[in-house]
Amino acid sequence: MVVSKSVSVVLACSLLAACGADDGGGVRVTPGDSTIEVRLRDSVAVVDRDPFRITFRAASLRPGDDAVGGGLFYERAGRRSHVTRVVGERPIESGVELDVETSESANAVVRLAFATEHTLEVSFDPHDASSVEVLGARMFSPAGEVIYGLTERLRDGPDLAPEIGLEVDREEAFPLEVGSLDRRGDVVRMRVRPTFAIYGPFYQTSRGYGLLVDGTTLGEFDVASSNPEVIELRFRTGNTERSQRLRFYLFDGPGHARILDEYTRLTGRPYVPPDWAFLHWRWRDELARGEPALLDGVEMNAQLVEDVTMYEALDIPVGVLLFDRPVLAGNFGFARFEWDEERLPHPAEMIDSLRSRGYRLMMWSSMWACGNGRRDNGTEAYLLGYIAPGPNPDTPPDCENTTASSFVLDVTHPEVPSWWADELSAFVARYQIQGIKLDRGEEHIASEAADTWADGRSGVEVRNAYPVIQARIHHDAMRAAFGDDAVVIARSAYTGTQQWAIVWGGDSPAREAFGTGKGTDLGLRAAIIEQQRAAFLGYPIWGSDSGGYYEFVDRDVFARWIEFSAFSGIMEIGGRGTHAPWDMPTEPRFDVEMVDIYRKYTKLRETLLPYLVEHARRAGATGMPIVRPLVFDFADDSNVLDRWDQYMFGPGLMVAPVWRSGERQREVYFPAGRWSGYWDSSFEIEGPAAMVVEVPLDTIPVFVRDGSAVPR
Repeated sequence: MVVSKSVSVVLACSLLAACGADDGGGVRVTPGDSTIEVRLRDSVAVVDRDPFRITFRAASLRPGDDAVGGGLFYERAGRRSHVTRVVGERPIESGVELDVETSESANAVVRLAFATEHTLEVSFDPHDASSVEVLGARMFSPAGEVIYGLTERLRDGPDLAPEIGLEVDREEAFPLEVGSLDRRGDVVRMRVRPTFAIYGPFYQTSRGYGLLVDGTTLGEFDVASSNPEVIELRFRTGNTERSQRLRFYLFDGPGHARILDEYTRLTGRPYVPPDWAFLHWRWRDELARGEPALLDGVEMNAQLVEDVTMYEALDIPVGVLLFDRPVLAGNFGFARFEWDEERLPHPAEMIDSLRSRGYRLMMWSSMWACGNGRRDNGTEAYLLGYIAPGPNPDTPPDCENTTASSFVLDVTHPEVPSWWADELSAFVARYQIQGIKLDRGEEHIASEAADTWADGRSGVEVRNAYPVIQARIHHDAMRAAFGDDAVVIARSAYTGTQQWAIVWGGDSPAREAFGTGKGTDLGLRAAIIEQQRAAFLGYPIWGSDSGGYYEFVDRDVFARWIEFSAFSGIMEIGGRGTHAPWDMPTEPRFDVEMVDIYRKYTKLRETLLPYLVEHARRAGATGMPIVRPLVFDFADDSNVLDRWDQYMFGPGLMVAPVWRSGERQREVYFPAGRWSGYWDSSFEIEGPAAMVVEVPLDTIPVFVRDGSAVPR
């Protein structure tokens, strides 16, 4: 396929608010002896008849900046065939339909249609599609082209323990100093995996185009790994007609902002939470059972009381308080929508005390039907036939034993969404729980061709669709309870999830071996990259566990992560073990310097709130992320094409986080224009330039772009 500097992809019409090109300017199809031209205003697709190839051009491109690729192909019975030539054509709405011949001497159909002025839809229907196993395309990618997106995960590594079916990347437990913004040289599987679980068959490039593959089947992108000048995409077929057709969309820039505008216009505008969600969040991985403590004269969970009273004593502002699992009754702490009153005594009084102080409240959820007791959700779901395919389908759910039975809800069952949402909505409304931390959705999902879900799709199609559906179910439940005054934040995501939830970055490590090994600062390094990867994928609001999900053993890591989170889409502080400056896992336990850092940056979030809200609303309208790589704003500067250790925070602030433990200096690159210091407004510098700046433990380097109005 021939792709010019700017190429775009759009979703199937079933996913679009509206489909078809704006014919006000007129789509013109011009057949010729050797080519067929399809034009909408300044965007042009040219099809060479023999040999077959497609070139997409736009007025923004330099003359001759087209690129030749290998075209469309499919695999049947393990043998690859490709499209060879055009044998006939006919006009259709907004484009042209082509009869083509393939290398197995069979006919197929290719369609090109403009979905918008800047988005070209390409679809490919092979002959006898039901026997085709794989569909794919090859796109030319010249050396030096930077490829952005595809996953939040830094790279695909081997599973940690495949012999027991543990589908967790080894590098999640033992992080390495790998990865950047550029995906070139990677082989990326399109199979949502825990726990860094934001995926999308969507990439953007430094040549100014974006490409999105429609659908949710399992697949793979070879990003100039096997062939240094070719991006090859391959996707398996499934049971449905949609999965037996290759459809992809080419988005014309120039500029990442316009690509994201086109992408989110077609796949769904990003969900924007209420203003209070941009304050800082506090949570613990588990509120322990034990002797209660008094708050407002009532016995409550002692750790919860500690957090509230220490916040008050240390002048730390209130924000959002998250109840992570387990806090509900029964199996896995999630069997019934009722409080575990041994863990959280006097829940009604607890809620009143917290809300009277100004806290907004959230809780954990997942599409898991836990428990086999008489009143448990698992029992009811099992009896109603709501359980997804999985191991031992005749065994009632047990969420404590992930290999014994299936406890995942079949979200494709027509009755499951309302059954779950009604139960959840009633509970959160009763207790004024205005936020959901939506976990899992990528674990224990039946994903094979032989796994048939309630709607007839195979596991090959449902695995990647599951996070989208569970996010929508929770979004609808919260909307039913609170309208727009609620938030859903998800760990797993695929194309379209941005409509229903904001996202966070999984179980970021601050120690190796799932929190049992030595400390590391590489989890923070990964988080800095992951937030910017998410921005390219259309997720404009992202957060991470400050200090890492697993208890840190290095106070530098905690301090630097708090600072980074203050300049992230979401600032949340918590995880396994202690993540509190008054009870540090390092010495001193009551750490005065850390108290000051914690207070400084949680108060800063209050200061930044109007700025965050303004740019979150813009993100909801256009897809433009709050945190964005420098290449968004300075695309012509080759120094920022793969610069991941600095980013823009909205249009006015440039942030240069520190991630290496012990570092007290770092180099900062200043793109073109005039910059001043955020902390010290007397500092000024004219870019492009680079300089080394001092970075004491309580300071994250932040700079103001000339002419920007930013809160201080």
